[in-house]
Amino acid sequence: MRIVACDDDVSELEELKRQLQEIGRKYQLLFDIRTFTEGEQCSEYLCLNSADIVFMDIYLKPGNGVEFVRRLRQHRLNFKLVFLTSSNDFAIESYELDAAYYLLKPLQPERLEQALKRCGVFDKEEYVTFDTAVETVKIKPKDIIVVEVQDKYCYIHTAQRTYKVYSSINKVREKLTQDYFLLTYRSVLINMHYVEGVYSNYFLLGNGFKAPIRVRDSAAVRNAYMQWALLQD
Repeated sequence: MRIVACDDDVSELEELKRQLQEIGRKYQLLFDIRTFTEGEQCSEYLCLNSADIVFMDIYLKPGNGVEFVRRLRQHRLNFKLVFLTSSNDFAIESYELDAAYYLLKPLQPERLEQALKRCGVFDKEEYVTFDTAVETVKIKPKDIIVVEVQDKYCYIHTAQRTYKVYSSINKVREKLTQDYFLLTYRSVLINMHYVEGVYSNYFLLGNGFKAPIRVRDSAAVRNAYMQWALLQD
């Protein structure tokens, strides 16, 4: 789980990191913690990299944590948000930005655990792992929108980023056994939860991707989707 923290007070930042690491050891959770002392640097990182949870200090020098998060939300970045502050002056704004928790300083371990709980850290949720050229990544199947093959690589598209995996589509399918995945073409696998439109020769997905439907199996593919969709009501 990737956690990003931004606080211009280095000592507070180090204390947050220390407490997170202790909680990780306590519950046998692996946290990848990235820290920043400037809002602009943190924002630039988040625009290029995914994060599960962001701890953002409200009073930053220079800048304001609320404004940084407001700009990030405009990019539709999907992360759980925890505001850090020494007062409750911005409590209303924090909830308007869909903050999961409002964590007052000085940090207390039990409050930090409660913040992580609100962010779903302790929920048992399935992950699958894939090897990219530079790292092994863990992805929640429900976050995958579509998998497509290009030049012997599988591109796994999520709302946050795209992963380039050297694998066949069949090996990816072996890991994605959930009933909401459908092979619409020999090189395209979709998550049916993200279907926004069904057309004569393609599915329109929520990220704008047009998943082609193989011609010879068009009726079977469309029927498979319709039967699955009916069960969701």
